[in-house]
Amino acid sequence: MLGHVAIARVGISPPFRELAETSDALRLARLALTGKPSGASLISVFDDTPLAVLAVSAPEAMAKIRSSLFRRVDELPAEERAVLLDTFQAWLDSGGSASDAASKIFCHPNTVRHRLRRIEELTGRSLSRPRDVAELCLVFEAERRLP
Repeated sequence: MLGHVAIARVGISPPFRELAETSDALRLARLALTGKPSGASLISVFDDTPLAVLAVSAPEAMAKIRSSLFRRVDELPAEERAVLLDTFQAWLDSGGSASDAASKIFCHPNTVRHRLRRIEELTGRSLSRPRDVAELCLVFEAERRLP
């Protein structure tokens, strides 16, 4: 319902019961707004984007982690860097399927696989290890949402 009447961006915290929890709820609602990608819905629910919220909740720490993990990615020409990050996003959105990602970004599945291997080479992380994927996802969220 709120989505139909909102004329500005709105952050929604998790539910709370006590008045004393209001300041924490406000902080969490603001984090939800910060974690929301621009151009998306005006409504940002804290519980809907946990990785994004985590990425923006400690900006100084995330900036250091991001610069460490993405150091070699940042050295690439802007266009090549954007292609790799777009491919990674498509792969994530496709549940890790190179074929589905390829159809989303209009290229061959082997091209997606090659780009993903390039991300592995540049970051030193493996997309076959869940912990590495989690780290890359978190840094990717910080990349998209922090200045």
